[in-house]
Amino acid sequence: MSENEVLERRIQLSRLYDLYGPLLTERQRRVYEMHELDDLSLSEIADELGISRQGVSDQLQRARDRLDEIETLLGHAESFRRIEAEARAIRDGENPQQHAAAIVEACAGRTMNHV
Repeated sequence: MSENEVLERRIQLSRLYDLYGPLLTERQRRVYEMHELDDLSLSEIADELGISRQGVSDQLQRARDRLDEIETLLGHAESFRRIEAEARAIRDGENPQQHAAAIVEACAGRTMNHV
């Protein structure tokens, strides 16, 4: 993975965590926050929690996998991304009516698919 791809993945996971973090187990949330938000190493987290470094790595991977799984099921992050892109196009003056209709469609599609 290139440096740019790694950065994009971290941003994606951050957005997913903002949306779906409460759906993770307490242990997954704790490990994810310590690693990603507090910027602790796996070894530091292991020492703090009294588990092995491998245990920390496993919990972190499970958290990432679960965030991806929930996004696959619900798709809220992708919907927000589409809405943001359409809103930027409106702000930039690119056919506001067409982009506003796309926002309504994105919102209605998510609502209708999850009723």
